[in-house]
Amino acid sequence: MRIGIDGLHLFGAYSGVHYALARTVEAYRRRFPQDELVLYVPSDFDGPPRAAEVGSDGESGTDKPGDGKLDLRRTWFKGNWRTVRTVWRNFRLQPNAYRDRCQVLHGATYALPSMLSMPAVLTVHDIIALNHPQFCTPGSARVQKYTLPRSIKVARRILVPTETVKRDVEARFKIGADRIDLVPWGVDASFRVIDDRSILYDARKKWRLPERFVLFVGTLEPKKNIEGLIKGFFAAKMHRKLPHALVLAGRMGWGMERLERLITELNAREYVFFTGYVPEEGLPIVYNMADCLVLPSHVEGFGMPVLEAMACGCPVVTSDAAALREVAGGAARVCSMEGNKALQDFREALEEILDGKPAIREGLRKQGLERARQFTWERTAELTRASYARALE
Repeated sequence: MRIGIDGLHLFGAYSGVHYALARTVEAYRRRFPQDELVLYVPSDFDGPPRAAEVGSDGESGTDKPGDGKLDLRRTWFKGNWRTVRTVWRNFRLQPNAYRDRCQVLHGATYALPSMLSMPAVLTVHDIIALNHPQFCTPGSARVQKYTLPRSIKVARRILVPTETVKRDVEARFKIGADRIDLVPWGVDASFRVIDDRSILYDARKKWRLPERFVLFVGTLEPKKNIEGLIKGFFAAKMHRKLPHALVLAGRMGWGMERLERLITELNAREYVFFTGYVPEEGLPIVYNMADCLVLPSHVEGFGMPVLEAMACGCPVVTSDAAALREVAGGAARVCSMEGNKALQDFREALEEILDGKPAIREGLRKQGLERARQFTWERTAELTRASYARALE
């Protein structure tokens, strides 16, 4: 097969959706070297994934022997040129895919061209913009309200990362389950338990991290419930006199105007740390240093930090959002983040792990390691290829 993939969102600081696409492409090449992939990327694309660039006079990338062929097609515009990117996808992506002799077109981030005549699959990571528009920027909600229904209508196969998203798509768009393929994300092999304590010691000094801390990983935005996280952590710290700090690892997103005021009101500035964006290569070290990961989101489509932390032996506390419960699979401490008892439930969950019996923490650690082993990018690639084959039938 020869597959064209929309990688126009691969620029800047990657989030879970971007890494999901990059790692799937890399695993696909290892697993199915007989196939050929054509990845359409913006002019400021800087990887991953790496590959030989068609028409480039420079280095040929970092291809490994035995990897399947991956051709990069770099557009003339930058990734953050949103309007230009949308117009190019609608009117130039398919002609380019035809020119490149692609048999299937993959809309990897929610969208396909407006007029489509070739077999295509669409990845829908979530429909938060439609079901919970208050947790998206107005621009994103407005674009997806128009783009997503049209793209789902023309796609032959729809890929979703969780059963939760599958149910949401079925209910929202009134389509049969037989058109939807469940394709969970994986965990990269770099996320593992690090036994060399000197690596952790050096990283702690470099990043000026506290000795003991609770960790959050992700973009700081309303759907992540950052204010609820800070309040719950503050309550646990004061109630049990915990020595821990709170480390927020991620770039500052939209809707966080009240965050500084909340920290000041709680007099919590000395134990709330902002690291900014942490690249993927640094995350395994941070997970290994943390006493637990907390992901208290109001809603998610998957929740990659849950599995990454588990793979590193870090106990996990999540909200009871349906997708997070599904991904955690009973290997995390799940607590309610809504309603009158939300703060108390969250506080007690943190206290159980940070100041409770060691058996609770060790039990979560072992369950998490076993759960994370069930998710691999190779499996993601296999399921993705099966969807391509169905689209061609």
